[in-house]
Amino acid sequence: MKKTAIALCLAAFSATVTLGVAQANPAAMQPQQQQQVEITEAKLLQFTMAMDAIGEIGAKYEAEFQSAESAEQAQQIQQQAQNEMVEAVESAGLTAEQYNAIAQQAQQDEELRERILSMSRADS
Repeated sequence: MKKTAIALCLAAFSATVTLGVAQANPAAMQPQQQQQVEITEAKLLQFTMAMDAIGEIGAKYEAEFQSAESAEQAQQIQQQAQNEMVEAVESAGLTAEQYNAIAQQAQQDEELRERILSMSRADS
């Protein structure tokens, strides 16, 4: 169950932050190779801290987003959540691009995903 939650969190945040970065920087939408990130233990710890914070932010805004009365209100809530998520990633010591690169690699690399899961459990 927790594996699924982490996978969903990785996928959802990757899409959310990518969208947020693209809105802030239209050049980010141009096709380009994903930033290569050397995945050290320190980077994984930063990633795990950011991922946990993002999960909390997502939970905080989920009910508010679900009860939005208009598309505009939903968009405002989503933007606010995105901003907080980007701040959480940066507070953990990563850029949104680095976080996305690690998340993307974790989706494709089961060993990396297991390392992240293990670190997340140790943090809890």
